[in-house]
Amino acid sequence: MTPAAMTSQRRRPVQRRSQEMVDRILEAAARVLGREGYAAMSTNRVAAEADVSIGSLYRYFNDKAEIVEHLRARVNQEVLAELTEAIFASLDDDARHGVERVLVTLVDALERHRGILVALIDEVPLGSQANTLPEIERQLTEFTRLFVHRHAPGMPRDELDARLYLAMGMTLNACLRIALERPEGLDRGRLLELVTEMLVSGLDG
Repeated sequence: MTPAAMTSQRRRPVQRRSQEMVDRILEAAARVLGREGYAAMSTNRVAAEADVSIGSLYRYFNDKAEIVEHLRARVNQEVLAELTEAIFASLDDDARHGVERVLVTLVDALERHRGILVALIDEVPLGSQANTLPEIERQLTEFTRLFVHRHAPGMPRDELDARLYLAMGMTLNACLRIALERPEGLDRGRLLELVTEMLVSGLDG
């Protein structure tokens, strides 16, 4: 169920004050989720963090699962906006710099939402990493398909599909690992360079 559909079960935040209340609750929930994790998160903790009554919270959200789904959708929307901008900016770049621009943008965005994403991936029962960020994966797939058409226009369709399938699994997983799980001592820039090199060599035909 989409956030819009879920919100319709409670009071729809049509007025500015109502929308500000929803934003306040979601921002508080993000702090609680990032600080304490999904298991310790509760509607009471979120309401206390937001400094609102539990009744006010329940005017807009049915339970903590619905709050987390709204947070997931918000993260997807914000990361997707940045990723889309980077993809359009990369169209005039050469292959290597275009791929690097997109990867750096994605990792930067994932790092900014680290607390929520770690909880979503490790604790919340929403499926695998790929299912946690489906819109982002779709956008990366379209960018990669465009990349191959521009830099290897004669590649057969079955070969393109095979390379896209492998590239998507590697790209999103690598960016998540760099943003969320990078061990101390491993250089972020070098890791991004390596992912860029692997993608370009694997996709340019």
